[in-house]
Amino acid sequence: MPEVIDIAHEKEVAEFYQSLGINQGPGDIQYRVILLVLKKNEGKITEFSQIREYTDQIADRGSIGSKMKNVFQLEGLAEKVQRGGYIITDKGLIAANFLKDSSAFYKKTKMIRKMLERLP
Repeated sequence: MPEVIDIAHEKEVAEFYQSLGINQGPGDIQYRVILLVLKKNEGKITEFSQIREYTDQIADRGSIGSKMKNVFQLEGLAEKVQRGGYIITDKGLIAANFLKDSSAFYKKTKMIRKMLERLP
């Protein structure tokens, strides 16, 4: 069964990191979603339409193509292998694992906050 990306959760995590002053990487919702879609299709070509399936909910059309070129390709997180087709690189996999860890940290922080709120 294919893994589903929860846009609402990813947006919540990105907003948490933005509140800490981290606006790129873990704090950028577009970055998070694109990287998760690429990771989901690890070992296969990810079509741009698959990325747009998720990003259309959170971003303007032109901004995603620009981000793919200016962030993902130039930084070596993804490689363009055909027109509208990308594969995630080893560097991209490391970044995706970091996002997974950043989400786990957010969950842990949220749980601790809830426990602290219950203390008298």
